[in-house]
Formats: sequence, C-alpha cells, structure tokens
Amino acid sequence: MARCAAAVLVAVVVAMLMATPHINATISCEQVVIWLTPCISYGIFGGKVAPECCSGMKALNAAANTTADHRSQCQCVKEGAARIPGLNYTKVNELPDICGTRCPYRLTTDLDCSK
Repeated sequence: MARCAAAVLVAVVVAMLMATPHINATISCEQVVIWLTPCISYGIFGGKVAPECCSGMKALNAAANTTADHRSQCQCVKEGAARIPGLNYTKVNELPDICGTRCPYRLTTDLDCSK
C-alpha cells in the first residue's frame, strides 16, 4: 500500500511539473513543486510533517517578493493540489501554523489567485 501511494505521489508530481503553465514571475511552477512535494504526504495521510516540507514552505515564502510571485505561487499550488487524489485541504491549510510560517491565502478549490 505504501509503495502504491508513493508511486501515485511521484506520478502526480511529474504530471504537475509537465502540465503547470509558466506565469510571468521569478518563481517557476517547477520550483514551487520541488519545495512543496514533501508536504503532499501530510496533506493526504496526516501524521508527522516532514522537516523538508517546512523548509520548502519557508523557502517559497522567502522567494515570493512581488505580486506576480504571489499570484504565480498561488496558481501553481491551486492547480497542483487539484491534481492530487485524496488531498485534504484542511490539513494543507494547517501547514503554515505547524511550520511556523505564513501563507497569504487559504487553499480551496475555488481560490481566486488574481486577488
């Protein structure tokens, strides 16, 4: 079961890397995926948050300096999350508090990243 879940996660990440569009910002969707991939298991299964998840969230926040960066980050996360079967948005939205960082939005399926 764990192997199957890991294989699904890897497939989803690869799909996100290949299908996520580039937006005019300094942060690429590929980089967002790299930083946040360690968070996926918590978002699906719960349990302990990987330290790499928190360091990725902090790196992403440090890199997002402009409005375009924030919008790009938001769109990449929103579209990527929609491709992950079984993702629990409530758990995902707990991550900033658990990691001692911030997120300028609450992730939802209908999040408007233009604001």
